[in-house]
Amino acid sequence: DCVTRYLDLSGKKLSDLKYVATPGINDDQLDSADFAASGELAKCASKIVLKCLWVARLTRPDIYWTVNLLAKSVHQWSKACDKRLLRLISYMHFTADMVLVAFVGDPIHDCVLVLFTDASFAGDLTDSKSTTGGYLFLMGPNTCVPLGHCVKKQGAVSHSSTEAEIIALEATVRMDG
Repeated sequence: DCVTRYLDLSGKKLSDLKYVATPGINDDQLDSADFAASGELAKCASKIVLKCLWVARLTRPDIYWTVNLLAKSVHQWSKACDKRLLRLISYMHFTADMVLVAFVGDPIHDCVLVLFTDASFAGDLTDSKSTTGGYLFLMGPNTCVPLGHCVKKQGAVSHSSTEAEIIALEATVRMDG
């Protein structure tokens, strides 16, 4: 599992992990020097991040954004990436009981497809691009089944949060809906 792999390769112990409420760290919470210095886990980061990506795809969409951010940084791993990975691993360790749950208790004619979509506005400090997120469910009075989810960086810079939301709606309807 990702936590064990991280602990083995980083030389840390399980007792070194601290509870965190979210899987990610904002850029403004990191020192600018952290982005310039090479990270300690640069040589083995891809092994850990790819295991986390596998977990995110199958059972943990809540960590998808953070894992994608780390996966994009594997070729230029920095001290900031080390800090982000530690936070992700801590979050995964303390939320190991969080899993996807689906239940079906209705005939199909009582169910509808429900698509939730959202966007960040200029969330990436390096290029000011927004991020699209979406979740598709089959829902009924006694049914809730997650069918798909997506997290994707938008291709252009939005000029307002409304524009970012409209782009997110279009993308999730096209890809999942």
